[in-house]
Amino acid sequence: MNAAEYVVPAVLRGAMFVPGQAPGRHGPARVPPGAFEAAGLPVPGHPAQRNVYQLTGRRGLPWTPGLDAQIRRCGGELLGHGRLILVDIDTPAAADGAPMADPLRWLADRAVEAGALLDLSAAVSVRTPGHPGRGHLPGWHLWYRADPACPVHMGPLARCHAVELRARGTCPGSPGYAVWSEPGQLPVLPRWIAGLAGPPPGPAARTGTGHVGGGGQARLHGIIGRLLAARRGERNRLLFWASLRAGELVADGDLEAAAAGQALADAAAQIGLAGEDGQRAVAATIRSGFERMGVAYEPPR
Repeated sequence: MNAAEYVVPAVLRGAMFVPGQAPGRHGPARVPPGAFEAAGLPVPGHPAQRNVYQLTGRRGLPWTPGLDAQIRRCGGELLGHGRLILVDIDTPAAADGAPMADPLRWLADRAVEAGALLDLSAAVSVRTPGHPGRGHLPGWHLWYRADPACPVHMGPLARCHAVELRARGTCPGSPGYAVWSEPGQLPVLPRWIAGLAGPPPGPAARTGTGHVGGGGQARLHGIIGRLLAARRGERNRLLFWASLRAGELVADGDLEAAAAGQALADAAAQIGLAGEDGQRAVAATIRSGFERMGVAYEPPR
């Protein structure tokens, strides 16, 4: 494989990666118990936690040609570790499958209001496949460098929940995540986007995975707050988002899976999802988000 055939953009190869399990399957690649034993680590009790993410202490693996080939086949996750920021732009769908809004146009309009332009060619821009079954159509991933002088609040923007700032995301070049633009040099997150996100709550200290410093319960409280503010038409998507973010906290050892899952289920009941879709559907969404983060979760029966 020569350099022209690599799928991970060159400007992102200094990041850390977690390869996926297999084509069509979500979650980090599984590893045998012996890999933990060889590394001097205890073997996780649940098979779902015997994965690259847990084996590397949530740090991921550096880029190599072999890892690039695995991401091409099976997909993977890119971990920003406080150095990269992903602007995740979803397109919410109505019940008939038509787009309910155009968040990319909304973001472009906010740029004009700030006297700037949303230049997709400046970032690593990726067309995303969307998840029609979860209510959102194909969208965009825009990767930037974090600006140490301008820390930002991670999560959905308060003015448009379909646009989210994240510290990690599906690696460009994964199946279905085609790279649209690969600049020669990655710019920092534009200040006008940082202004839309606002500063992080509390001290700006971050953990190794790029989360804002603070206790797991405080961060879970913020996630639940975003979920409780969900509007009709975006509740399922935000429940899945909240499950992913809570799953990250569980994987990082900041929360217990049972407590986090129950908090999400209670919030889903408050916004009417459990009553409309049923508790089993809510539990399945929470389990799916947790499992994508490599966390085993069994909802109470």
